[in-house]
Amino acid sequence: MNRLSRTALSRLPEGVAPAYEPSAHGAGIVHLGAGAFHRAHQAAITDAALAASGGDWRITGVSLRSTALAEALGPQDGLFTLIERGGDDRARVIGSIDRVIAARGASEPVLEALTAPEIRIVTLTVTEKAYGIDRDGPDADPRHPDVAADLETPRAPRGVLGLLVEAL
Repeated sequence: MNRLSRTALSRLPEGVAPAYEPSAHGAGIVHLGAGAFHRAHQAAITDAALAASGGDWRITGVSLRSTALAEALGPQDGLFTLIERGGDDRARVIGSIDRVIAARGASEPVLEALTAPEIRIVTLTVTEKAYGIDRDGPDADPRHPDVAADLETPRAPRGVLGLLVEAL
């Protein structure tokens, strides 16, 4: 089986590979919650922007719950195939993801990414449950498992709010 990687890009049909050399561009964005929605939308738009204008705007993705995405995209140099469905289905390889960090149990690499001087934007797409917000008020819910853990050990956060607060 041939795995998608930077070395495989030159063997892809015209119009499928990114219209830029991904490794020539650095990361400028950290994205928390790098799931399918993010990859099909923000990563795809960032890929198009890199193709149009270049720049150091690749994405360091953070998977908050699972290691599966980091394990899948790591050996593929962050590359993945996006299939756009419609009248004319189209497949293209997205090169805007620089790497994916699995955050569960390892906040230090996430905090290093969030505070890196080259990072200019932090974005997130997480479910409402991941925020740990009290539904009856505007505050964090201290009963939420991640919020409670982050309050107990703020220097080693595991939740969205704790990661953002500690990085700031």
